[in-house]
Amino acid sequence: MDYMLSMDETLSRLWMRGIARGFRNITREKRWFTAFGTLFAVSFLLQVLLFGLIGIQTVQATLEARTDIRIELRSDTQDKERHEFFAQIQQLPSVKEVVYITKEQAYEHARTEDPELIAFLEKFDLANPFTDTIGMSLDSFEGYEQTVTFIERDTWRNIVSPSSLSQITNEEVQVRDLIQFARAGQSLSIGVLIIAGIALLFIIIELVRRRSLDRAEEVMVEQLVGAHPISIIVPFATEASILLWLASIASIFLLLLILLIFPILFPSFSSTGIMGALGEGLSIRARSMFPIFFALELCLTPIIALLGAWLGTRAMIRSKVLAVSRT
Repeated sequence: MDYMLSMDETLSRLWMRGIARGFRNITREKRWFTAFGTLFAVSFLLQVLLFGLIGIQTVQATLEARTDIRIELRSDTQDKERHEFFAQIQQLPSVKEVVYITKEQAYEHARTEDPELIAFLEKFDLANPFTDTIGMSLDSFEGYEQTVTFIERDTWRNIVSPSSLSQITNEEVQVRDLIQFARAGQSLSIGVLIIAGIALLFIIIELVRRRSLDRAEEVMVEQLVGAHPISIIVPFATEASILLWLASIASIFLLLLILLIFPILFPSFSSTGIMGALGEGLSIRARSMFPIFFALELCLTPIIALLGAWLGTRAMIRSKVLAVSRT
């Protein structure tokens, strides 16, 4: 038991000394700017991909939230049939909210929203072009098909306007296709993220390999005095972790700066622009998810750096061990 404790204390000292050496090496040597630039470029690409993934999820959520349906009723139907249809719709389990809008209410609403149209109608003494309408909101997009199937029943064929029914069906198909496209984009983004992560690992391996070659004599001396492999690997892993942390923080700040000026360069994404709702949804989702992703990056950085340092120095350590054993 005491032997195991002494081994744990020895390993912990090796780790602490290795980390301290890594800090000293990176402050002593000034030749890490190229390595930092490479890691910064890859890290910024990862941040952009993460933000793109959040954007795709926002688009998908926005599309799935489009559950508003507007049903125009035929003008030649009786009030009893309309009220029966309205009552049946209210009982659908997928319907969250439903409202009946008369043509008179639609006319008065247009007076506020489109006064030029009302002025034109009144100028030429034209009849009210609007029809009675039923507006509804569903609990989720999954209930869209059930609602459309209900509206398409032969019972309501003489109540629902054919043009309205055709429009509802086309909207469902378009939204469903867009959702499938967003899901495909999400899968593609995840795949590209994985590839970028693997590329980052290979870059760290190459950077560690080059730095270990620059310190070949130092590594040889450590091997001759019987140094543990941890005392050789940990300093390189510490350097890689520090550079990768700095690159991640710098890339985050650059991305935030770009996002800050993006609505200025593209006003359509501002709060008053045509894409304002999407931009607001993306902002809300990014504020909630990006800190989680960033914290995960900071936690994974030492693991990636340690793996890259081990793979980058493994060949040199093995060759030195063989050379020492032969002598």
